Amino acid sequence: MSIYLFRSASSNRTFAYSTDVTGRNIPPMAEHEKWLFVGLVAAEQLEAHPEALKRLRSDGFYVFKR
Repeated sequence: MSIYLFRSASSNRTFAYSTDVTGRNIPPMAEHEKWLFVGLVAAEQLEAHPEALKRLRSDGFYVFKR
């Protein structure tokens, strides 16, 4: 499974993983929200975050804050 990392254009702390390279499946956090592509993430990097992997498999995206 390919996993892509995106950052919210309006927040340096809000990120999302997506299985869609375009990020179109990530719901907007606010009206006119833009998601900026950051890069590709290896699935092995998320092994320590089983909730993220579970949501990616079921919903195709996972939104989180750092």
